[in-house]
Amino acid sequence: MQQSKFSFHHDLGGLEVLHNIDKKTDFGRHNHSGYTIALVDCGAQRFFRSGDQHLAGKSSLILINAEQVHDCRKACEGVASYRSMYPTPELFNNLMDCEKNRAPYFSDAVVHNPALACQLHSLFDTLESPASKLEKQTQMVRFLSNLCASAGQLRLSDEQASERCRIALAKTYLQDNLFDDISLTDLASLIHMSQFHFVRSFKAQTGLTPHAFQIQHRLNHAKAMLRFGKSISDVASQVGFYDQSHFSRHFKKNMGITPNQYKQAC
Repeated sequence: MQQSKFSFHHDLGGLEVLHNIDKKTDFGRHNHSGYTIALVDCGAQRFFRSGDQHLAGKSSLILINAEQVHDCRKACEGVASYRSMYPTPELFNNLMDCEKNRAPYFSDAVVHNPALACQLHSLFDTLESPASKLEKQTQMVRFLSNLCASAGQLRLSDEQASERCRIALAKTYLQDNLFDDISLTDLASLIHMSQFHFVRSFKAQTGLTPHAFQIQHRLNHAKAMLRFGKSISDVASQVGFYDQSHFSRHFKKNMGITPNQYKQAC
């Protein structure tokens, strides 16, 4: 039987943790505002990241950078299980005192490192236990410190950097005007690109169309509203979904759990 267990850790800066056992439903392409750091406990998972498909078997670490588009599906016969957490870039910076306030970029989608896998396994067990704040926070910092040793830095040409900055401006505009009816013409004009070039560049950099990006961030906003106790129907209406059922379908496709399960866990 498929099982999903979600937990929300206020004492770790709002860290979200998801435990999926024998997930039968595939996750379509989506992203998260935080990183995805997962450990395959048994079986195997196949997923898209950075333009390629990747396979992660037992005791492998799955690393997906913040806002990086990905999907996930079971890739074996028999039971498959993995645990994942979603630390935000801000959490990395706060815990790690990252140089220049810059969270890491992980170039490898799958990491085979027994020592790191053992530490992450222990961390997940601790997060599921009634351990003290000090123990949880200490294990978290220890694990992230060691994980950051594998972080790399993207180096871009001047032309690539300029285009990346313009797409970043469009992303910021979409986020700042999240519930407005924004036109493609206005977005492309804002960053001085043709509509065709803008859509192509936006999807190349984010993995999503501008509209899909807007939906994704409306869902992120909805999660925050649910954590503050707002009703699911009110949230669905306020973040721009035409009814609660429409909202719930998008939410479960993104998170693997229903809005009600998320609300109860928080």
